[in-house]
Amino acid sequence: MAVGTYALVSLDELKEYAGINSSDHDGLLEKIVNRTTSLFESSTRRKLKARDYSYDPDDAAYDPDNAVLNGNDRDRISLPQYPVNSIATLKVNDMEIDERETIYSCGWVIEDRAAGIVTLSCYIFTKGLKNIELAYNAGFSTVPDDLYEACLEQAAWFFKQSPAGANLLGVAAKNLPDGSISYTTKDLLPYVQRRLNHYKKRFVT
Repeated sequence: MAVGTYALVSLDELKEYAGINSSDHDGLLEKIVNRTTSLFESSTRRKLKARDYSYDPDDAAYDPDNAVLNGNDRDRISLPQYPVNSIATLKVNDMEIDERETIYSCGWVIEDRAAGIVTLSCYIFTKGLKNIELAYNAGFSTVPDDLYEACLEQAAWFFKQSPAGANLLGVAAKNLPDGSISYTTKDLLPYVQRRLNHYKKRFVT
């Protein structure tokens, strides 16, 4: 199994972080990278690495959950995936709207890339069910440092849990000098989960 296209870290980055010099466990490490990325996305309820989303069933990026939205009768809308890097197509009630060229012209503009807010001039996102269609790119083109480090820490911990690693089997910390050991049964380490809380998906309007 290869590391997924949208993995938050690479195999080589994990190996360097964990001090692994051989290729004996590359298959396991690739699975761990993919598992960790999947857990991060489940925890934050969003896709983190940049990718395309499309309303078009014939498009390889077809994703109706993220590219076909309900209108709200307002001139702005929050896209479900963010930060927004670019918009290729935006339709309201099957009418394509172009990007606004100047502050005095009509069209759409990305008001807040980080929050995924798109605003219309001269139009509104007419209220309706699945009447807003988009093709856009969203997510982190460069993974933020704290998210990147959290992924490395979590993935390295998963490896140490395995028989191929230190075979810790749930050990989260060892408290010296008395040698007492604490255990965790959760998928994510507590301090990793705290970091992910900052990236949790906000309510979309």
